[in-house]
Amino acid sequence: MFTRIIDLFRTTKARHRAILAPFPKNPQPSPSLDAGEVVAFFSVNSFYETEAARMVASAWRLGLSVHTWPFVSAGSWVRNASLKPTFLVHQRKNRRGPLLYVDVDAVFHNDPWPILADLDCDMAVYRERGDRLISATILINDTPAAQEILALWKKRCDENPEVWDQVVLQEILDEDKASGSSRYREAQLAASFCWIFDRVENGIPEKIYIEQLQASREISREHARGKARRGLKRRQDRVRTIERILNEHRDRLRK
Repeated sequence: MFTRIIDLFRTTKARHRAILAPFPKNPQPSPSLDAGEVVAFFSVNSFYETEAARMVASAWRLGLSVHTWPFVSAGSWVRNASLKPTFLVHQRKNRRGPLLYVDVDAVFHNDPWPILADLDCDMAVYRERGDRLISATILINDTPAAQEILALWKKRCDENPEVWDQVVLQEILDEDKASGSSRYREAQLAASFCWIFDRVENGIPEKIYIEQLQASREISREHARGKARRGLKRRQDRVRTIERILNEHRDRLRK
């Protein structure tokens, strides 16, 4: 029994190593003429400040326009996430052109705009296995329907702040599809726009644009055991590797 457990552990580690795509060391900035702006927000006086700084560093080295805003924590991870549509309603109202929302616990591998600029939609989201919506990366185009989606999303999250924001957004988009007279044009983002570095079933896309680093694993780190502890260790190793590469890039620019 013990031998089987050890063999399974070794097999799992090998599978994770096999899909661990390298973080680009020397990307060449080539801003797209159709590029929009990247927007994100984070809670102050938390480890998310470090996450935001890392995300911004990865975006700047690609020449991407990125704006992050701090906010005061609402008291819990779910309640903080429920503020996302409020933040995005404000950004959509005050900015023109396409917006790309990205959770701050992410890094950019490549410029996503050459692909995103061709999407004729109001909103584009990634759906895990084609079904479960993940709100970590969202393209929001400059359309009246996109504003309508955001307003409804905000209203429902305000009414139910204990419900995960992405569950609410999925309900809105799925209800619209099922209505028989859809008002919203939804496009599907590939896993390469919301790639989780150690999720075996995602595999390695031909080109990764945005990598999610799963900061939520840090929240319960003191009580992590077994699989959760191994996932936390993989995240910490990955973050160290990426930060080393980003620091080397920064040091080269300073010379």
